[in-house]
Amino acid sequence: MSLGVTQNKTYLNIREGKIVHKSPAGQEALYDFIEGYLVDITTKERDFKGELLKYWYIDITDRSGVAYSLALPYSSGVAKGIFNSLASATDLTKEIKIQPYQSGDFTKVVVTQGGDRLSWKYPELPPVEEVKVGDKLVKDDSKRMELFTRIVEEIVTKVNTII
Repeated sequence: MSLGVTQNKTYLNIREGKIVHKSPAGQEALYDFIEGYLVDITTKERDFKGELLKYWYIDITDRSGVAYSLALPYSSGVAKGIFNSLASATDLTKEIKIQPYQSGDFTKVVVTQGGDRLSWKYPELPPVEEVKVGDKLVKDDSKRMELFTRIVEEIVTKVNTII
């Protein structure tokens, strides 16, 4: 038998170069970074204005044991940057720092570990293709997202290794 206390997570997202925490009352607090230990990465669908959208949830616990879950849209460039950086980490049991920033109209992200910036493991990504659906050309990123699904599986395997 084991005993434990269920801990609530603080849900966060990233917008305009900041980490955003929205309180139940709707007030927003902005932060420059999140730092802690990677616990898990999952996907879930959630309702957004009547449409089901897929999101990544990056679960992080800080040094004092407080749990956070960073929610990012499934095809988000920020999520891809975080995952590609985490894939290059040699030891995912060590603390990481995720720091978004604004560059022109885009939000970008730097991931560090032990003060060292984690570079992308996969600098060359599968191209986004254009496919014809009916009479319209539509962007198809399915090959790129397959790569990121494999990257996340690799990361989660490293984080959840049973000793």
